[in-house]
Amino acid sequence: MRKVTKIASLTLATIAASFALQSCGADGEHPGYEFMPNMYRSASYETYSENPIFENGITAQKAVEGTIPRGFTPFEYNSSLEDFLRAGKELENPIALNAKTLAEGKELYEMFCKHCHGAKGDGKGSIKHPVYSAVPAYDDAVAPRRTGAPMNEMKEGHIFHTITFGLNAMGPHASQLTQEERWKIVHYVHELQNGSK
Repeated sequence: MRKVTKIASLTLATIAASFALQSCGADGEHPGYEFMPNMYRSASYETYSENPIFENGITAQKAVEGTIPRGFTPFEYNSSLEDFLRAGKELENPIALNAKTLAEGKELYEMFCKHCHGAKGDGKGSIKHPVYSAVPAYDDAVAPRRTGAPMNEMKEGHIFHTITFGLNAMGPHASQLTQEERWKIVHYVHELQNGSK
């Protein structure tokens, strides 16, 4: 008899629990009860929504003045001749020169530079410009350039500045290449300046 009473009470308790759980479900205007609702609905504001916390009422705030993105190194030079010459004096390649870096520099050079400057850096690439028809050779020891020296004496900072801002028909490549990639190309251009490729 006790077993029957136990089974009956367990059955009734199970039925009562199932009714209680079903009553927690959503129906009509009531969304139901949720365990940890912040897991389902974020308390944060949408990016472009109004925000009463800030004085200007905008959720997407501008970065604080002077903020530098992680992994980014500011380039404190502009496109002027003075800054080009200053870059040549002050800048040194921060990337260590080794076989891997040189191979990566060559690969980047072939993607971004070879079509104008040629595979050997001799200025005989596949693209010719109608105004600036003579692309200079990197190992040129005669013609003076903006530095007052020949191409084979251009320093790392000069080359990096030129890749960053461009020169004459050559457009700037700062939007296409990271600073690290530009420095790798500088390593490879140095090899071409020495006529070793």
